[in-house]
Amino acid sequence: MPVRLARPPFTPSALQVWAVEDTSIQLTWGSLPAGPIRVSAQDRTVEIEHTGGPGEFTLSGLSPATDYRVHVDHRAGTRTLEARTLATPPGALLSRVATVSDLHIGSRRWGFLKTMVETEPFDTPFPVRCARAAIGEAIAWGAELIMIKGDAVNHRSPHNFAELGRLVDLFPDTPMLLVPGNHDVDFQHSTMELPATVGERALPFTTTVVHLDVPGLRVIAGDTSIPGQGPGTLARTGEAMIQTAAEADRPALVGVHHHFDRLSRPTHWPPGIPKAEAKPFFDDLRRGNPDVLVTSGHSHRNRARRHQGVAVTEVASTRDWPGVWAGYAVHEGGIRQVVRRVAAADAVVWHEYSRGAVLGAWEHWAPGPLAQRSLAINWSTDS
Repeated sequence: MPVRLARPPFTPSALQVWAVEDTSIQLTWGSLPAGPIRVSAQDRTVEIEHTGGPGEFTLSGLSPATDYRVHVDHRAGTRTLEARTLATPPGALLSRVATVSDLHIGSRRWGFLKTMVETEPFDTPFPVRCARAAIGEAIAWGAELIMIKGDAVNHRSPHNFAELGRLVDLFPDTPMLLVPGNHDVDFQHSTMELPATVGERALPFTTTVVHLDVPGLRVIAGDTSIPGQGPGTLARTGEAMIQTAAEADRPALVGVHHHFDRLSRPTHWPPGIPKAEAKPFFDDLRRGNPDVLVTSGHSHRNRARRHQGVAVTEVASTRDWPGVWAGYAVHEGGIRQVVRRVAAADAVVWHEYSRGAVLGAWEHWAPGPLAQRSLAINWSTDS
């Protein structure tokens, strides 16, 4: 069923290079006419049939660390885009894991004033459609483990947690880690306790620190939430995350909900983990394990930076523009992060509409630069 929105759709997003990996490029667009689309780069040409409107296409079979001019021919014309594939980290590919953030299961509105809605929705609400597509596509990409990094539900309530349980039960064979965010432990609509588990698979809500080892990587999940508050803290779990990374015989991926504030006072909404806690945490993490990537959600945007050798990334929401999931390809000598847009049409149509939040500023704020979405990191030689 097509989506009818509360107001006319905003201008569709441009045809663009959204993500790059070492051998592929993901193209996305808000609207192209129905008909054949030919995508070519050097000696690689693929033709697809497009039904019209928003879409995406991944051109694979490319060479690592190579500059490409990608030509996209469709009924409305031709567009040429430029992209450089990532370098492949040293050594064999060992495993793949993925994260999703800020599912907000149970939300029905979006925007600064919460005025953006689906007036004639699908049978499945848009947060569930978007999260279901993100997790399914990450598994199809090859993820052997999924970490849900908080704000899994929009507000704590029996109905929302039951809906979250039905979502994770759709993927019974895939190991998952689940940490709460501030929305999971708020008191806005209910004072119920955070459930110990969700779904028939009894997926635990991690309120301490847990880890799972995959080939070449220790995946660590830590709870940074404060019941009834928006910002986060490392007071309860920071030391345990540091110790768990230090005890690993391999590099570590540390996942939390709250992003880490860079300055003493937050410069944008929402506030995350204070700098006074974040800086010593990164310093001690690096001393205990020289090869660590720390990733978070909460900010609903994509960003990446370094702190004294520790790679720190933020990954945007599955629910709203740009609607993404993050994949981590683990090599013997490094790791690749790729933040990919959800491809499912029933999710993309909502993501395109949600770009108009905050008087259109959300379109520019949330995506972040391509180089901070897709990146490759080589582990240190002393690892």
